[in-house]
Amino acid sequence: MTLPPFQSSVQSTTVSFDRISDIYDTTRALPAGISEQVTETILNIVSPTSETKFFETGIGTGRIAFPILQRGYSYTGVDVSDKMLDELRRKLQGINHRATLINADATTLPFDDNSFDVAITVHVFHLISNWQKALAEVRRVLKPGGLYLYSHGRMTSATDITQDQLDFEQQWRTILASYNHQVTRFGATEEEVLDALLQQGATLETIVPAKWRVDLTLGDLLKRYENRIFSAAWYIPDDIFPRAFQDLREWSLQHFGSLDYDLSHEAKFKLTIIRNWG
Repeated sequence: MTLPPFQSSVQSTTVSFDRISDIYDTTRALPAGISEQVTETILNIVSPTSETKFFETGIGTGRIAFPILQRGYSYTGVDVSDKMLDELRRKLQGINHRATLINADATTLPFDDNSFDVAITVHVFHLISNWQKALAEVRRVLKPGGLYLYSHGRMTSATDITQDQLDFEQQWRTILASYNHQVTRFGATEEEVLDALLQQGATLETIVPAKWRVDLTLGDLLKRYENRIFSAAWYIPDDIFPRAFQDLREWSLQHFGSLDYDLSHEAKFKLTIIRNWG
């Protein structure tokens, strides 16, 4: 799999996934059974009616939205990547749905105040430099007394990451630093978002709707890095990346011993329920 070339100059303060829209679901989708668990958890929390209006910032290809749309609920989503939205539009063809999909920036939502009953963001705020403004926009369009469901991603703190993963990532950063490149950080950590919500008077409850095993070898992981699947790699200059990756491959084989080395681990989907935020 070869991805299109990436221009390293940053054009936007919000990361767009245009570049991998056609392979996003194969690299980021939740396993089928896990997706069902997450959907059931969301619906049990919300207890929606036919009048409930869902909203999602960074809806993408509908990883969270599509199963809810299939149930017939009203769901509005925005994404900075129109190509990601096109993937969701294709999925929705032939399905009777109540979806409104808009290409828009999370920091300037094209909606009136108090428009939605439920707001959702999943794996978004680490991609937005002005994440505080994006969070404020979610609060603005959410009705008083509405629910906000927030997830930073699958594994969101050091306690969720294996030592092997930590060693691998730290070595990658060390190698990049040797080429005078620092891994780009765009937006917030999970802790920063949750702290901001607490400071704004919200009540937080964090749950884990689903856990699953990820089967992974060293060879699999190196292939993901070589193909620049992860957004942080898109900003590594093209004259640096091949050399840095070769260094990583050599270190990995020396450190782990074989491309078949087992890096399998448990993944989890964490969800924070935010109430009393209006």
